[in-house]
Amino acid sequence: MILTETVYSLRKRAHLARWGKMSEWLQFHIFTGLVGPYMVLLHTSWKFNGVAGAVTLLTIVVVMSGFIGRYIYTRIPRTADGIEIDTPLGEAQAATIANARRLLALWHTVHIPIGMALFTAAVVHIAGALYYATLLK
Repeated sequence: MILTETVYSLRKRAHLARWGKMSEWLQFHIFTGLVGPYMVLLHTSWKFNGVAGAVTLLTIVVVMSGFIGRYIYTRIPRTADGIEIDTPLGEAQAATIANARRLLALWHTVHIPIGMALFTAAVVHIAGALYYATLLK
């Protein structure tokens, strides 16, 4: 979760840093965004109790949101490096791309706060598990 949420976000905002291509970082984000939730589901054994249950449900919501975002993202023409192409297009195609850009912006306003809520709930869950499993004994 740390790799998926924080490192990718830092790289995305560090425009001057040259830590690799953004398209490769997006692929990394997608990979860790699929492997991590799979591990969460294995860890929970599909039980939805307490804070751990909230983390599991938020994980599922964030992953589903990610699939939607990836679909919207592919509707915007890009170079091989992931940079948006701003070429003159026909009116109908330009309108479709403008709609996709608006949808992607709306998607970001939903996906990112849910991801932050997931991260916060996971930290609370980990802190509680450590407290009850080790410090309380």
